[in-house]
Amino acid sequence: MHLFDANTFMEAQRTYYPIDLMPGFWEWLKEAHGNGDLASVKAVYDEILGGKKEDELVKWAKSMPPSFWLPDTAESLASVRQIGEWATDPARPYNDAAKAEFMDSADLRLIARAHVLKATVVSRETSAPDAKKRIKIPDVCAAFGVSCSQPFPVYRLLGMKP
Repeated sequence: MHLFDANTFMEAQRTYYPIDLMPGFWEWLKEAHGNGDLASVKAVYDEILGGKKEDELVKWAKSMPPSFWLPDTAESLASVRQIGEWATDPARPYNDAAKAEFMDSADLRLIARAHVLKATVVSRETSAPDAKKRIKIPDVCAAFGVSCSQPFPVYRLLGMKP
């Protein structure tokens, strides 16, 4: 199972797979979900819808089956607490603003759900272990033994042909 970060959808829509030009990509995401290969979390859905006008990405997100947007569970909330304790540990290099942003982010819930499911997080973020101003998904994943990948290797692995 692969759990997609909001930036994979946002960047695809904005740059290389606009919904109006490449509808096959967006249909493939739905098919791959139906095959049990990918999903995301409710917090990512909320991030996509957050304060935006009804653009193509918002319409797409709303059109996806509810099962695509995984809710928190008791197990994932326990993982949220564990990851949160790690991220806010004074021994970490992150400043207070970075910690607060991460604790309120979809990233935290995405990583926690992947941690519980033993799934791969798919994100455009890159590792920055010495960062102080932002807690990066790949670094948190590495700390918790969660697999993390950029989107294009996952597209190839899952046989995407938009």
